[in-house]
Amino acid sequence: MVLTEEKLKMMYKQKKIDRLIVDEGTILTPSARQFLNDRGIELVNGVEKTSDEIKEEKNEKVSAQDIKIKYKGINGEVYVDKPEYMTQIYGNVLVKKDNKRIVFRGKIDSLQAKWLVLSKEFESSKNVNLTKDLESIEKFIKKILISEVLGEALGDVEVLGYNLDQIKEVSHNPNKYFNRGHLFDISKKEDEIVLKLNELRTYSRETEISAIEAFVRENGAVERKDLLTALNRMSSVIYIMMLKGAVGEYGNR
Repeated sequence: MVLTEEKLKMMYKQKKIDRLIVDEGTILTPSARQFLNDRGIELVNGVEKTSDEIKEEKNEKVSAQDIKIKYKGINGEVYVDKPEYMTQIYGNVLVKKDNKRIVFRGKIDSLQAKWLVLSKEFESSKNVNLTKDLESIEKFIKKILISEVLGEALGDVEVLGYNLDQIKEVSHNPNKYFNRGHLFDISKKEDEIVLKLNELRTYSRETEISAIEAFVRENGAVERKDLLTALNRMSSVIYIMMLKGAVGEYGNR
């Protein structure tokens, strides 16, 4: 449709207006546009909206501004509220609770919980060596947990008075350090503390496997090598405690 100055004059003569609504695609001649400008008539494309519709649009814009995005997903999605099936992996970034890193956090959290129960159970033994070693590994577990959650390097580690390299050496050579062989033939005849420690040693292995699933990619790329090394030593350091228990350093129970 072409809108000319003549048509506008006829419309304006019938009814003076300050706003003209035209269909999209309407063409105005230069003189028609000048006519509108001279009289301050606003030109609007499309169907005129009611006052209620205009008010609703304004309310929607205000509401949209009021909405604050609290979380985001690892794929760029955003969330106003945290879905029940998701949790924070770091900062305000959400992942599903079956994410491999979250599964690992659950494992290391469980290991810590089980270790605390074990420590409480043998608290009454009053054995200074046992209490000291239980506390040393408790700190080791906690350090791994905090390092992963905060995304910080594990740093130097000492547990039972050994660094990580020494732990490997001692656990592989029981004859040299404890004057006895490996506990390959462990049975229910062993002292209770040895059996309890063995139970935690097997669970630490499950925790290590969970960490491998979380930090080793299909292409072989490795993340958090420090944590993987520490968790590999975790079962070894518990095994050292088992050897100590087997040679009577923790008394009998």
